[in-house]
Amino acid sequence: MKFLYFSVLFFFYIITACPSHAQTWSSVRAEKLYQQAVLEIKSSQQAKALKSLEEAVKLNPAHIDAQVQLAKIYMALKRYDQSIATSQIVLRSAPSYEDVYYYIIGSYLSKNRPADALRYTEMALSRFTTNKDFGIKKLNVLDMLKRYQDGDAWGQMLLRRFPTDGNVRMAIAGHYEAKADWYKQNKMENLATSYYEKALELSPKNKDLVEKMNTIVSQGGDYDARIAKTNAILNSDSKSYTALYQKMSLLQEANRFAEALEVLRLILRYYPKDKKALELNSSLRKQAAGYYQNTDTYSLYQSILDQNPGDREALDKVIGIAASRGETVQALYWVDRALQRNGGDRLLLRKKMDFEFQLRRYQTAADIAIKLYSGNSDKEFRSEALQLVNACGNYYLQQQLPDSALLYYDHVLRLESKNLPALQGRISSFLLQNNLALALQEIDGAITYYPNDVDLQLKKAGFLAQAGKIQQSVILSGQLYSRYPDNPKVRSLYVEQKLAAANACILVEEYEEAEVHLKALLREEPDHKDALNYLSNILDLQRRYSEALQIVQQALVSYPGDREFIQKKASILHNSSQYIAAAQVAMSLRDEYPYNPKYRTMVQEAWRAAGQGYQKRQLLDSALYCFDRVLEGNTADSLAHLNKVNLLMMKREFHQALKSVDIALQQYEYAEPLLLRKVIVLDSLEQYAAAANYADTLSKRFDQRKHREYASFLRSKTMQHAFGLSFLNSTFSGVDDAAAPPAYRIATLYYTRRLSPKVSYVAQLLFTGRQSGTGIMGEADLTYKPNKLLYWNAAIGISNNVLLPKYRLAYSLYRQLGKGFEGEIGGRFLEVVDVKALSLVAGASKSFDPFVLNARLFAIREQQDLYFAFQAGAKYELSEADLLQASFGLGTSPDDRSRLILLPELGGVMSRSVGAGYRRTINYRTSIGLNGNYTSQKIGTATFRNQYDLLLALQVKF
Repeated sequence: MKFLYFSVLFFFYIITACPSHAQTWSSVRAEKLYQQAVLEIKSSQQAKALKSLEEAVKLNPAHIDAQVQLAKIYMALKRYDQSIATSQIVLRSAPSYEDVYYYIIGSYLSKNRPADALRYTEMALSRFTTNKDFGIKKLNVLDMLKRYQDGDAWGQMLLRRFPTDGNVRMAIAGHYEAKADWYKQNKMENLATSYYEKALELSPKNKDLVEKMNTIVSQGGDYDARIAKTNAILNSDSKSYTALYQKMSLLQEANRFAEALEVLRLILRYYPKDKKALELNSSLRKQAAGYYQNTDTYSLYQSILDQNPGDREALDKVIGIAASRGETVQALYWVDRALQRNGGDRLLLRKKMDFEFQLRRYQTAADIAIKLYSGNSDKEFRSEALQLVNACGNYYLQQQLPDSALLYYDHVLRLESKNLPALQGRISSFLLQNNLALALQEIDGAITYYPNDVDLQLKKAGFLAQAGKIQQSVILSGQLYSRYPDNPKVRSLYVEQKLAAANACILVEEYEEAEVHLKALLREEPDHKDALNYLSNILDLQRRYSEALQIVQQALVSYPGDREFIQKKASILHNSSQYIAAAQVAMSLRDEYPYNPKYRTMVQEAWRAAGQGYQKRQLLDSALYCFDRVLEGNTADSLAHLNKVNLLMMKREFHQALKSVDIALQQYEYAEPLLLRKVIVLDSLEQYAAAANYADTLSKRFDQRKHREYASFLRSKTMQHAFGLSFLNSTFSGVDDAAAPPAYRIATLYYTRRLSPKVSYVAQLLFTGRQSGTGIMGEADLTYKPNKLLYWNAAIGISNNVLLPKYRLAYSLYRQLGKGFEGEIGGRFLEVVDVKALSLVAGASKSFDPFVLNARLFAIREQQDLYFAFQAGAKYELSEADLLQASFGLGTSPDDRSRLILLPELGGVMSRSVGAGYRRTINYRTSIGLNGNYTSQKIGTATFRNQYDLLLALQVKF
């Protein structure tokens, strides 16, 4: 029990004493789950993504990106309470995270809690003041709360800020419609009508609004509107029995008995035997008489007209009183009634024109104005008439009917050819027809009449730009600016056209011309944001990085702290290979906006590019520093891990490389490149057993030939023993008539053992035989490597002095010289029969994959004679399993076994030899070799003998 008690105490001590380690593990695991969830979201696996995100948040509640994604999924699944709670967690730690406001506002609205939604909408607008979507959302929430007065003020503010934005205008129209609906529900039809009209001004094509307007007019207490609808029916069918009775009833209800009696008279004329009409003829007149006993002046004059329709004084009084009361339809009725008797009365026609215009019956008013214009010399009236006809054209223009608008503008121009509003109306009509060519032609005509009209010139410049004639537009705006430098409209157009021209040039990649336009613009407005942006972009594209940086610095003076320009500065520094500076600029953005993934990526890419640049220049320490910075920002960056491991391997710091690759494999378990690097590092550390195990894992997980061969190669390195057998067959040609020397064969058995990476030895046993006897020789060979640059080899051989050398001693010291060169110096001693030979050897080799070249020179002292021998060879690795060899020699070297038997005879004699061989290695364990050699031996003044050697060899490692 004591042991258990102390174990528990120790466990809690570890947990509390090392919180950073526990937190690091949790953070890493949480990041893995988050990345997994992102992939699941992209593949529409919401359920799996939700589970991954919930686990990630449990492991690391501070993982903001995971919390945001979780809030989004909760809202999509209609789990609104959880979405709200998660969003509140995010906002407490990261109130600048824009997306999360959408989720919490949407969740509160879905729960029908608009007051809470409004609170978070206000919070969002306090941070993102230019966000149009939050502004529209606030307006909608105010309407849900029926705070229409606040909605009016907020809608006007939105309209000032976004005057041309279609979504904003649509939202404000919806607000006015909601307010009108509320007034209608509360029986306030007049106010409802006014707000429906406001909504229609912003959304003129909204059929629902038009229908609501018609309904409120036809169903309300507005008798004039209802009578007007009845009149519309009677215009198409003047004898409609139902319509006549309906109109009479409406007039009776409105106490307009004179008019009602007139309609009754028409009914009796059309239907003289109608019983109902005959009864009403008496009762209606009595009701009218009773009403007129206590009526007003208007009714009295109306009764006079009933008795005497031609009384002009009464007619003028009735029309005047109706007009003063705002009863325009009633006044127009009396005018129309009078015109039925006297259709050419110009005074009545003028009144009808005015009333029709007030009632927005523009076509009728305009037709009357055209009719009255030619017969009237009054300049004031003629001007008023032209304005009225133009108003009709404007009405049709608003209704998107350009053909009808042109008809009335043409009427005006036939009456007054230089009428500027009509000329401008024709221009607008052609634009509405998308006929820019005619619009330009029309505006040129207008300019001939008004050459100093700045607005026309401005409009022409705008049309030229709209027609794609940017250069002409720029020239015109430049001319206008030179003439009117203080006119703000002209200056604004000049700046706008310069920017448009630059943009057009950029689109066709004419950067030099674009630069001219932008610099001209900046001379007028040094802090023009778009111009600074465009100019820095094209200088960056042209790789004029220093100039681009100057422009960005100029922009940052005018707009300090602007995110776009700071980001652009980092990008230009990156493009100009100033990666460290780019990283530092990007880090300033990342520190200010830590949850913006774009800035985090910029920092990572800048440090990575810096590291790669240093790596190319072989500045390995600097490159390592940069990749460490990458990993600080993202511990899961596989490419940075891979680069760091490669750099450590290049520096031959294999222990550090091993630690780095192990850290990387914690993030990406069984990743092929990282597993391969681990195998290579272990191989370089001569930890062949571990390397072979990992190579075996690599080959099984990624079944590729190269991995399988590498695994076999490493397993071969773990084998300390080798056994071999070779068989040499030598034959000779005869000389003149003399018989050829007998052939001989040498069989060799050998055993190799590697004691350590520094020490290995070989034991050999040679057999050869002839009629003269059988030779047996034993040899021992030792190789020792004291350091990376030096190693030596020593060999000793003793035989029974039959055919083979009695003694053979050899020693060579080798040294690496760099760049693939290796030098050799050593000595040899041979005793064959009674001949003793002492040799000095010097050699060199050069390797350049897949070739190795080598050469050796022997200085041989044999008895009293001194002679030399030379050997050269080449090796070519066709693959890791196939090797080709070639050799060439002059003289007889003490290392040439095939001729040692004849050494006393060949000593000091010049001979030439050439040979070739092939070796095949199977699974890095079994080697099979075949070599052939041809030697031409000079054994007399003019006497030669040829020797043919064939060697077979087999070696097996175990």
